[in-house]
Formats: sequence, structure tokens, C-alpha cells
Amino acid sequence: MNILFKILAYSFVIVSIVSCRGDEPKRMPDTIPDIKGSITSLTETGTTQKNSRLQLMVEAEKGNKGIYPQASVKVDENTLIEDNNGKRLKAGQLRQGQLVEIWFDGAVMESMPVQGTAIAIRASTQPDKL
Repeated sequence: MNILFKILAYSFVIVSIVSCRGDEPKRMPDTIPDIKGSITSLTETGTTQKNSRLQLMVEAEKGNKGIYPQASVKVDENTLIEDNNGKRLKAGQLRQGQLVEIWFDGAVMESMPVQGTAIAIRASTQPDKL
């Protein structure tokens, strides 16, 4: 009986600690981006109270080390967007022709171009520099 009580007490403590942790801040991935290139088209697909939802077409720059040469990228409220200095941006601040690095969230549709949802985007604030 004493062991059962200890197991229950430890379980309660662990559950309490984990549930009180709160949301972890979003961070840029420390891996090579899935695609690095310029936004060739940008379409607004909706808005939320805090941000726009977008569909981007991105074409990789020549010689990039990303995985895909072109991508259709969904940007939603869960996408972290930063400039090359680490300043947070909103989806509405992205522009056609802007250089971006994009990391996908989970699986992508292996079509041509590849289709996926961005977990993170690093956008250049200066032309031709990222």
C-alpha cells in the first residue's frame, strides 16, 4: 500500500510540473532550410485576428543547398517568421521578389512543385542578402 501511495504521489507531481510549463517560444530551426530562394507569387488565403494566411510560390536560387527547387508554401498562424536579424515579422510583411529561407512542418506532398506548410520562414530585409 505504501508503494502504491508513493507511485501515485510521484505521478501527480510529474503531471503537475509538465502541465504548468506553458507554451515554449517558437524558435528558428538549426537545420538547413528545405528551400532558399525568392518569392515568385504571393496570395492571401485568409486572415485571423493576429495575422494573414498566405500561399507562397518560392523558386530556389541557383546553387542553394535546400532540398527542393520550387515549393508551394502555406503560411498560417503557427508559422514563425523572422527577418535576417531575428526580428519577428507578420505574414503580411512578406513581398514578392523577397529572398526567403523556409522550413516545412512535417510531411510535404511530393508533387512538382512540392507542397507543404511552413513552420518557419527567415526573410531578407535587404535585396539579394540573406
